[in-house]
Amino acid sequence: MTPDDESLRDENQASQDCYLHYDAFRWQAGSILIAGVFVFWGVLFTSTPPPSQRIFGQAGVLVALLMSLWLLFAQHYRQIYLFKLHRIRELEGLLGMEQHRRFWRDGVGNAQYNVSGLRGHVLDRLMYVVTSCGTSALGAIINGPASYWLLAPVPLALVVLLTVQINERRTQATIKTLSRV
Repeated sequence: MTPDDESLRDENQASQDCYLHYDAFRWQAGSILIAGVFVFWGVLFTSTPPPSQRIFGQAGVLVALLMSLWLLFAQHYRQIYLFKLHRIRELEGLLGMEQHRRFWRDGVGNAQYNVSGLRGHVLDRLMYVVTSCGTSALGAIINGPASYWLLAPVPLALVVLLTVQINERRTQATIKTLSRV
C-alpha cells in the first residue's frame, strides 16, 4: 500500500510542526538560562568586597555545568530537527514541492539558496563559550591576573564542545547516507 498525496501532505505538515517546535524550544529554554547567567554575573560583579578568584572559579564551573546541559540539550534537539528536515525534503520531492529542498546543500530541487553568516548551531556554541568562560573572565577583570582557579571551567567546556562536534558529524553523516538511498 502506498500513501496517497493527502497522507504525504499530512505527514509533511506534522514534520514541519515538529521541526519548528524543536528549533524554537532550545532557544526558549536557553534564553532563560542565559538571562540567569547575566543576573548572576551582576551579583558577582557588584559584590562588596569582591569575591576571590577561587569563588569565581567555582562559580564558573557551576555556570559551565548548567550551560553544558543546555548545549547538549540543544544539540539533541538539533539532531531531531535535522532528521525532520530531511524527511520534509523527501516528502517535498514526492509531492513536487520545493520550500525546503531549495535550501538543501546537495542541490536537490530546482534552485539552491545560499544562506550566509553564522548558523544557529554555531551561535549556540558561541553563546555556550561566552557564558561558560565569562565568569572566569569577570574574575580576572575584578581580581587582576588570572589564577588556576579561573581556568576550572575550561576543561569541561572543551569536553562538551568536542562531544557536540562529534554528535554533529555523526548526524550529518547519517543524513548524507540517507540522502543517497
